[in-house]
Amino acid sequence: MAEKDQEAERKQSARGRVRNVVIKPVSESGMRFKKGTSEEAQRRFLDRLAEDLSYMSDAGLLAVRAWVAVHGEGTARCFWPAHVSIVGVAESYEPRPLEELPALVRWFKSKAGESALSEGRLVAEYEFWRKFKRPPVSSQDRGRVQERASEWSGKSARIEERIQRGLSPLHDDGAWLAWYRKTEKAALALVCMNDDCCQVQA
Repeated sequence: MAEKDQEAERKQSARGRVRNVVIKPVSESGMRFKKGTSEEAQRRFLDRLAEDLSYMSDAGLLAVRAWVAVHGEGTARCFWPAHVSIVGVAESYEPRPLEELPALVRWFKSKAGESALSEGRLVAEYEFWRKFKRPPVSSQDRGRVQERASEWSGKSARIEERIQRGLSPLHDDGAWLAWYRKTEKAALALVCMNDDCCQVQA
């Protein structure tokens, strides 16, 4: 099977899980759409919901189902909550992997990603995306990223220098450095088109 066909099949299966774990049980329990909502609008809502929650694990989907079941809108609390509310709750339970956001992938593979790498802001910029699901475009955003990048760069250098001297990391510095390296590797994978384009310490 072609890679594109396999990906399409995977996505279809993931959307099917959302329907089976969340949409079908909640609908069967009495959750419905407000009077006057067209069948087409209902279909679009549920299709979009299935797509937007398809990244979640079964445990995450079960948590979302429990939330939706008791947060219906209307006096009888039997109308589907707003899409943005459901997706927001899903994000709080189980954040969407950044690699699944097309805008993020495009950003890091563009000149913006190259600049973040060359100027030492890569991890801080990646974490900004993780938190806000958007690029740092305002002067305030960029200042925040630069400040965090300087702080983290200095901290990682101090920890690594201590390790090179044969000393153990202080407090939770070892765990922090492991997180930093792992995050850097994930960010580099978005920037680099092949394994040889840049190097990061494993």
